[in-house]
Amino acid sequence: MRLLGKRALASTPSATLELAARANELARAGRPVLNLTVGEPDLPTPAPIVRAAHTALDEGHFGYTPTAGVLELRQRVAAHYSSRWGWELGADGVIICNGAKQALFNALASTVDPGDRVGVFSPYWTSYVEQIRAVGGEVVEIPCPKEDGFRPDMGAFADALGDGLRLLIVNSPCNPTGAVLSARDWEGILDLLEASECLLLSDEIYEELVFTREGHVSPARLRPAFFERSCIVSGLSKSFAMTGWRVGWALAPAAWTRAMVTLQGHMTSNINAIAQQAAIAALANQELILPLREAFVARRAHLARRLDELTPLVGRVPDGAFYLYLDISALGMDVDAFAEQLLEEESVAIVPGSAFGDAEHVRLSFAASTETLDDAFARMRRFLDRRLAAERGAP
Repeated sequence: MRLLGKRALASTPSATLELAARANELARAGRPVLNLTVGEPDLPTPAPIVRAAHTALDEGHFGYTPTAGVLELRQRVAAHYSSRWGWELGADGVIICNGAKQALFNALASTVDPGDRVGVFSPYWTSYVEQIRAVGGEVVEIPCPKEDGFRPDMGAFADALGDGLRLLIVNSPCNPTGAVLSARDWEGILDLLEASECLLLSDEIYEELVFTREGHVSPARLRPAFFERSCIVSGLSKSFAMTGWRVGWALAPAAWTRAMVTLQGHMTSNINAIAQQAAIAALANQELILPLREAFVARRAHLARRLDELTPLVGRVPDGAFYLYLDISALGMDVDAFAEQLLEEESVAIVPGSAFGDAEHVRLSFAASTETLDDAFARMRRFLDRRLAAERGAP
C-alpha cells in the first residue's frame, strides 16, 4: 500500500526549524545552548497590541470572519501601502493570511501549474523551493554572487527569462544574505520582466528593517503599472515582534486576490479573529516599530565592530533584515559539518548555507541580546582556534 504521494515524499523539512528544534532539545537537556537559528525578534510584542487583543476577547470577537480578513484590517493595510506607494490600493486587493508564509503559498498555488518554471535568486530562503515543488513547479536558481554583494547576475536572469519563467520570486531585504535591492537594481529587474510575460512575487517581510540611506524600495512604488502582474507579500512578524500571532498579507490585482481568497477558503478560512484585532492596533500605531528597529541598528553596529574577531571567516555587514551571513570557505569545511560541530562542541546553533542553496556560508541571526551575541562570538572564536591549531598540527 502506498501511503504518501510523490510531492510529500519530495518535500524536506525546514532546516531552520529543524535546527531550532535540535537546539531547544539540547537546552532542555541542560546544555547552555545559544540558539541563533530562527528569524524571530527576541523583543516582546508591544503592550498596546497585547491590550487590543485583551479588548477583543472582552468584546467577544470569537466567530468566523470573512476569509480575506475583516474589512477594517484590509482597509488599514490598503491605506498603509497606498500612502507608501503613492497610488490608491483598494481593500479588494488585500488578503490577510496565517503569516507571510501562507501568503506566499497562496500566491504560488493560484498561479503556478505543474511544470511551470519559477525563478528564485540564490541564496534563497529555504521555503521558496519547497513551496514551488509542492505546487508542481520547477525551481530555476538565478545566482547572486557574493562578489557582487549578493545582487542578481542579470545575465543569468535574462537567460532564465529567455527559457521561459512563469513567475519570479524576489526577497528584499534578503533572508539569508541581508542584501537589499536599490531602486537601480529594481529598475534593471523590472526592465527585463516587462519585456517578458513573467509574473512577480515580491516578499517584503523585512521591509521595516532596512539600514541603507535609500531605505526600502518596493517595485509597486517604483512602477505602479507593473502591479497588474505582481503580488507583494509582507506581515507583522518581523516589524512588530508578532511571529506567533501569524498575521501576514498578500497585495495583488483583484483577480489574483480573489483566487487566493478562494484557495484559502478551502484551506484555513480566516486567520485568528483576535489576532486580526491586534493587527488593526499595530497598523494604527506605527511608532511601535521604532524601538525594535533601533535595537537591530545597534546590534548590527556592534557586530560590525567585532567581525574581524572571527577571522578567517568573512562576514558582510547586512543592509537589511537581522542576519549575519558568514563565508567559511577559507576553513575548507563543509557547511553542514561546521554547523553540526559548532553546536556539539560549543553549543551555538546556526544555520548552514546548504539550507539556502549555498555551500560556502552559514547564517547567524542577531535577533538576540548583545550579551548573547558576545557569548556566541567568544564560543565561535574558541571553535575556530581549535580548528586552526589542528590544521597547523599543534598538540
